[in-house]
Amino acid sequence: MKNYDSDKLRTISVIGHGSVGKTSLCDALLFKGGAVERLGSVDKGTSNFDHAPESRDRKHSLSSSTGIIEHDGYKLYIIDTPGLADFYGATIGAITVADGVILVVDGTDGVEVGTLKTWDFAAQNGKPVMIWVNRVDRDNADFTRVLEEIRNSLGRSAVPVTFPVMENGSFRGVVNVLTGMAVDAQGKETPLPESAADDLESYRLMLTEAAAETDEKLMESFFENESLSEEEMNRGLRTAVASRGFFPVFAGLAIPPVGLGFLLDSIPDFIPSPLEGPALPAMEGGKEKELPPDPGGPFVARVFNSRIDTHMGEIVFVRVCSGSVEGTTDIVNVTKDSSERLGNYYFMTGGNRIGAEKLVTGDIAAIAKLKSTTTNDTLAQKGCGIVLSPITFPEPVYRVAIAPKERGSEDKMGQGLSVLAAQDPTLILRNESEIGQTTLSGMGELHLQVMLSRLKEATGVETETFKPRIAYHETITKKSEGSYKHKKQTGGRGQYGHVFLRLEPLPRGEGFVFASEVVGGNVPTNFIPAVEKGVVEAMKSGPISRSKVVDIKAVVYDGSYHPVDSSDMAFKIASNRCFKDVMLKAGPSLLEPVVTMEVTVPEEFMGDVMSDLTSRRGRIQGIEAEGAFQVIRASVPEAELFQYTSTLKSLTQARGSFVQSFEGYQPVPRDIQERIMEEARSEEE
Repeated sequence: MKNYDSDKLRTISVIGHGSVGKTSLCDALLFKGGAVERLGSVDKGTSNFDHAPESRDRKHSLSSSTGIIEHDGYKLYIIDTPGLADFYGATIGAITVADGVILVVDGTDGVEVGTLKTWDFAAQNGKPVMIWVNRVDRDNADFTRVLEEIRNSLGRSAVPVTFPVMENGSFRGVVNVLTGMAVDAQGKETPLPESAADDLESYRLMLTEAAAETDEKLMESFFENESLSEEEMNRGLRTAVASRGFFPVFAGLAIPPVGLGFLLDSIPDFIPSPLEGPALPAMEGGKEKELPPDPGGPFVARVFNSRIDTHMGEIVFVRVCSGSVEGTTDIVNVTKDSSERLGNYYFMTGGNRIGAEKLVTGDIAAIAKLKSTTTNDTLAQKGCGIVLSPITFPEPVYRVAIAPKERGSEDKMGQGLSVLAAQDPTLILRNESEIGQTTLSGMGELHLQVMLSRLKEATGVETETFKPRIAYHETITKKSEGSYKHKKQTGGRGQYGHVFLRLEPLPRGEGFVFASEVVGGNVPTNFIPAVEKGVVEAMKSGPISRSKVVDIKAVVYDGSYHPVDSSDMAFKIASNRCFKDVMLKAGPSLLEPVVTMEVTVPEEFMGDVMSDLTSRRGRIQGIEAEGAFQVIRASVPEAELFQYTSTLKSLTQARGSFVQSFEGYQPVPRDIQERIMEEARSEEE
């Protein structure tokens, strides 16, 4: 593969809802661009992008995968991304490093919840968007309806550059608005059908207006001539796409490929080169800065994905954001402040690798045999201290407790899962001392199934998962005080400690405050730290559920001591027992973790979803329309959300999605508190 300058490179991430034909489109682009001799097929297990066995078996993309097309003097990196919400981490990583995206919309189903989610990811990253309406030949496909949905849900400035021709309900081909060229239902060039003339004229006017609105001179030219020259049109549309002021819409089929040539030709025209992209936020020496995409600048690359390769072991995928690198050289992982040897790097098309001699700004490459580099790290030339701002990945929404089936495999399980979590930042492993369990969190049930399958394959460790305990907290609701005397005589030296404690509630989130108001030396100063230690130890296990006690001020205000028998241990025991007695009189209250949820659902399922959230003790905070979808915001106790991903799929025919974030702790209703107290007593017995 020959070397290309940065201005001849383009990276396109293909995104959208699950099962709309993204991978098929990527395979078709590869075939149309002459990169492969045979058209890959998801159904037949021959896709160039779903090359991993787990993706082929499930017929779903479970990670991002790259293909390379050399077309008309340009080198195009096409990144296929997962449409399943469980694997959005890979989608976001691919969007972050792209020059632009192709959003795939089904010609029958139109805008779906995954369309909105991935569109939002592109918007948050400021990426130019081209839209591909797929499967326009289906019996119930309706390009006009789907276009209107796109314009209503995503942006009024979405305008067709190509459109399908339908005659008597049958698909006849695709027309290019800019060139007036047409292809038939087999993808062969054909004269413009008469039935397409009106649509061609209408869409061309919309494109001309979109181009003219980008520039005062173009607007003047449009008013004077009622049209724009080809050069003016291309310049205006290119500017509009780059600024996200215009979203070109293309239509056709991925299987068999129809209209793909128009899309392929338009990628270099509409999508800006790496050198035209924005400067990236970064840090250097503790100060914020921006890194411009400068081919002559320092070599800096972002790791956006990593995986285990059968032949090469662990490999990381990078986007070169600045500078270039050639041959074998020493570099630095700036994120981890560690040295790396860069020598084994490749261009990848699916599972096939092509040796690379040089990487320049804008290149996408796979690097093998790095010691400590993982997803979200920054690699740079020696002496360069620039760290790119990390990719923001979504918070996990599904959490389980996990243990190995075979005792003694805990360390092996932990090490294996830590490796997987380093590759995938949406997978989080925690040893939670508060609940005494190891937990694994991810984007959904399928996500964790796939990860645990990878764990077994890599380490041989089989695991079992179960519902995690809830990290309840306990607190008090009113002020109370009391005393406790610890007195013990056992032959020799005895034990004596006597304390008076006052407990006061603190505002939520204040934690713990300890103070002494002892006067007159009734409790000598040297024993006060032991009193505090006894209180802190007692707070590890409250009287309601044996949970951590929080948001309390404890004041020791009196006591007594024995000149011989008093000791740190005696005062520690006295304050521990005193705290437990006083807390029971201070209106003990159980607190539970609550999360804020945003549930996006088609309008017809809104009632069922809201009823379900209410049944989970959720409080609906608001509802907001987003095109044909409704976004329900609610606060819901964590205890009620185990396996909610499965419930939402069932309630919405797999068309709903949600994100969540920790909100805080709230009091548990009295009847549920009593039930939890009873369960805690039973466990203890």
